[in-house]
Amino acid sequence: METLSETPTQVIEHPREVADILDALTQPGDISLIFEDQSSVPHSVLLVEYQEGEHLILDVTAAPEVASGLVAERPFRLSGQARGAMVSTYPLTASPMNGTPGRLRFWCPYPEAFDAWHRRHAFRAELKSGMQVPVEITLDTRVIRGELLNLSLGGCLLQLPLGEAVHLEQGQILDRVEAIFPSGQRLEARGEVRHVTSDDRWQRALVGFAFDDAAPRFERLVWYLVKEIERESARDAVSGRNLAPSPLFQPPADKPSLAAQTASETRYATPMARRLSKVADLLNAQVLELRQGQRLDSARLSKASDLLLSLLEQDREALLFATVCLQREPVVVQHGIAVAARLADLVASRQVPRELLKAVVASALVHDLGKALLPDALLSARQFDDEQHRQLTGHVEALRERLGECRWLAPDVVKSVVVEINERLDGSGYPQGLSGESLSTLGRAAAVVDVVDAMARPRPDRPARSTEVIYRHLLTHGERFDSQWAQRYIRRFGLQPIGSLAAFASGAVGWIHRLDEKGNPALVHVVRNRFTPDKRLDQWARGREVERLGRFEQLLDPAGEGLSLC
Repeated sequence: METLSETPTQVIEHPREVADILDALTQPGDISLIFEDQSSVPHSVLLVEYQEGEHLILDVTAAPEVASGLVAERPFRLSGQARGAMVSTYPLTASPMNGTPGRLRFWCPYPEAFDAWHRRHAFRAELKSGMQVPVEITLDTRVIRGELLNLSLGGCLLQLPLGEAVHLEQGQILDRVEAIFPSGQRLEARGEVRHVTSDDRWQRALVGFAFDDAAPRFERLVWYLVKEIERESARDAVSGRNLAPSPLFQPPADKPSLAAQTASETRYATPMARRLSKVADLLNAQVLELRQGQRLDSARLSKASDLLLSLLEQDREALLFATVCLQREPVVVQHGIAVAARLADLVASRQVPRELLKAVVASALVHDLGKALLPDALLSARQFDDEQHRQLTGHVEALRERLGECRWLAPDVVKSVVVEINERLDGSGYPQGLSGESLSTLGRAAAVVDVVDAMARPRPDRPARSTEVIYRHLLTHGERFDSQWAQRYIRRFGLQPIGSLAAFASGAVGWIHRLDEKGNPALVHVVRNRFTPDKRLDQWARGREVERLGRFEQLLDPAGEGLSLC
């Protein structure tokens, strides 16, 4: 990959060519002033006139902040775009002019030559370790945060969380991508997504982004940033040069770096949630590849399944709580992880072999990923006609076609969990309308687990349902759901499930982390008292301390309470 060298590709010094460049830089916004000590970013100024071989007259009224530097005779360069290249003068100094009321004007010597850098779209400056530049992408009503990896005058490479990158696709137009450098300098651009891939370790997404702003002022700013990135990178290179730090990467003394602030936002409610996020990363990488026409990666699915199963074996209750903490992940990934954890826990209580349990986990993790191949408009529809319903149910077969490489998955398990999870005892389900005895025991269990989690999540056509409403739905619709598995589920996970937000008679409001053998809260993280709602708490109640919270009253909707785990 080629980078922008400190050495120009051409020196232009013929008098006629120098004059031609100045002619090209006389329009407003065509020329920038950059102080030679690199203590400021490019400032847009106006080249009012020039006398060939003698002087230039600059108007800095639109950038009054540079006037004091010019009065102090700080050396500067003038730069712009001309003759298909980025051009820059040698260092100049200026003197103030009088006689133009209301204008700030300076004169400076006529430049004898220009440095020129050609092939500008091939120049790509890499940000090395320690040069963090946060990036914000505005996508509809959400803001996606990531990091800048490299920059050129044609575009940039971004690093994003995998869970956020699944909302992007090749050819998508983004109206706002903004990079925020440590100094506070910002680069805001509009453009097109060129590619979305996962990194080699399946931990982050790499997004290629092409700028569509060809305005001279924008290109001069990018050119300056590219050179400063290279200058900062060169400080660590084995070159023997002793370069001063670039001010672009020096945060103001009175403000913390935005990179540090952004890093602090990446947190998880519990250590288990942080470990479970690795499973989410693996699933998000699968989603990216599915949307690009690839099949499910067998090794990656095996790794994700082993990891989730080991977390379940290590601490069942901590894992169940962690499944409700991944609220930044795409819903299809949240749902897959929650169903996989609960179905494995429910099935494990029946003493099944570990290899079978791993296949159950794997199938549950991906059972809904086929929806990532459906149009967003279909997934957000509030109601469906017959054709839309047919398209929606097609997600099952779309996924089965992509499972071809996962030969270690038992076909019977795939059929039970990927297909029968959507079927109903009365034949009202999909994709095949199976009913009664044609449904396997595992398929019946999977259907119960799936509908509990699905009903607990809001949809475009309805809000999230409460635990009480969900359990009542299961028990009163025995014609659709296996009543034995419904009762087993309720006994296993309780009337006050782990991860719920509970209110107690004392006014305490807290997250339920563990249950006792009778299904009552045994560990509660108290975050608020309803009698003093503006006061936030951070208290843990265990054993007898839970009794002091008073009688359990009800489960609360976290969104309605303005509370979140992330």
